[in-house]
Amino acid sequence: MTPRPMILVVEDDDAVAMMIQDYLNAHDYRTARAADGREAVEMVQQEPPDLIVMDLMMPRLTGGEAATALRRDPQTENIPIVAISAVADVTSIAEMLPLDEVLPKPFDLDDLVDAIERNLALAHGQPVDASESAAP
Repeated sequence: MTPRPMILVVEDDDAVAMMIQDYLNAHDYRTARAADGREAVEMVQQEPPDLIVMDLMMPRLTGGEAATALRRDPQTENIPIVAISAVADVTSIAEMLPLDEVLPKPFDLDDLVDAIERNLALAHGQPVDASESAAP
């Protein structure tokens, strides 16, 4: 039996983090949580997840700064990062930061699961249906 993928949820809002984790757990993912970018970088270096769902606007270290730090480290550079952001222009964000995909807040939880599945498949070299692709 293949172990369920581990998703690190990086979100400073407790209610949003809990909602995401509960939904992902119900969809057969294991989850862990970091409350900010600095904690996320430390956690990923200790135990790399299969994918990271990261808010961009956080205290101590933003999601963009954390993503940049993770991409610079050969041990963590290939972990897919799906960002969530309340910033209006997610296309510009996706072009400026080392992210695999950006979903605007508020987002649909089913869209988040779709983005996770799509990016996990890409990370494992599996084909993705072009009609489902929403990469930046």
